[in-house]
Amino acid sequence: MPQARMEKEKKKKKNWLRQSQSYCTDTECLQELPGPSSDNGISITMILMAWMVIAVILFLLRPPNLRGSNLTGKPTSPHNGQDPPAPPVD
Repeated sequence: MPQARMEKEKKKKKNWLRQSQSYCTDTECLQELPGPSSDNGISITMILMAWMVIAVILFLLRPPNLRGSNLTGKPTSPHNGQDPPAPPVD
């Protein structure tokens, strides 16, 4: 059992070492892996801001029945803003 644990730890260390080394080809070594860099790509902040803009636009353009306003002329309560009548006393 301890031997298997040691082998697992060795694999972890090898993987960590491989990931921490620079990316090298036959002609050059790069510190960063090739691909889109975080400097000129779309950042998570830009994506979140776009979602916020879309949410605000959808909120402003929502249909009238979801706005909560009373456009149909119906009273909001059956008593037209007055106190309800008292229950009959027996």
